[in-house]
Amino acid sequence: MADIRVCFSKMGQLQYISHLDLQRAVARMLIRSDLPIAYSEGFNPHPRLNIALPLSIYQEGEREFFDFRLTEEISLDIVKEKLQESAFPGMDILDVSLAVGKLTTKTALWRLEFETQMSVSELEKRVSGEMLVTKRSKKGDKTVDISPMLKFVSAYNEPNRLIARFKLNAAGNDYLNPAYIAAFLGDEVKLVRTVRENIDF
Repeated sequence: MADIRVCFSKMGQLQYISHLDLQRAVARMLIRSDLPIAYSEGFNPHPRLNIALPLSIYQEGEREFFDFRLTEEISLDIVKEKLQESAFPGMDILDVSLAVGKLTTKTALWRLEFETQMSVSELEKRVSGEMLVTKRSKKGDKTVDISPMLKFVSAYNEPNRLIARFKLNAAGNDYLNPAYIAAFLGDEVKLVRTVRENIDF
C-alpha cells in the first residue's frame, strides 16, 4: 500500500466544471491509467480519492492537489507518466509524491484580475481596513468583516485592468471565497479571472 499525493493544474475550460464533475473526471483518469489503485468497499466500488479544497465554477487552479492509494509500490516517475497520459485537456500533472499527513488546508494564494480604473494605491487603501460583506449560509444572510481572513500580497496595473494577489484563509469554517473581495469592492471593479496559485497545508 502507498498513499500518493498529486499536484495538478485545473486551467482553461476546466473552470466551467463543478467540483463533483472534477471528482468524477479524476476517478475516470485513475481507472484509465491502469495503475493498481485502491477502491472503496461496498456495492458500488470507486477509487479511493480525496481532492483538496474545492474550486468554485469559473475559478482556475495552478497547483491543486489530490490523494489516492496504490495497492502496490510503483516508481513515482511511472505513476506521473501514466497519470499524464490519462489526463484530460486543461489538466497537467505537475508533481507526484508520497502523501505526508492529511490534505488539511490552512491558506491559499489567489490571483484576481479585475477590469477597472482603480489604481494599486486605491486598492491598498480599500483593503487596509474593515471589509463588510453579506455572507450567505444555511442559517441565513449575515454581515461579516472579512478583513481578518485575508492578507493583501501585491498588485499591479495593466491597461484598464488590475491584477491583485491575496492570501486567504482556507481552513474549515474560516474559508474565504475570493468572490467576496470583488463583492466588497462593488461596482468599481468587474472580476474577470480568478486563479488559485497555491495551497498551504
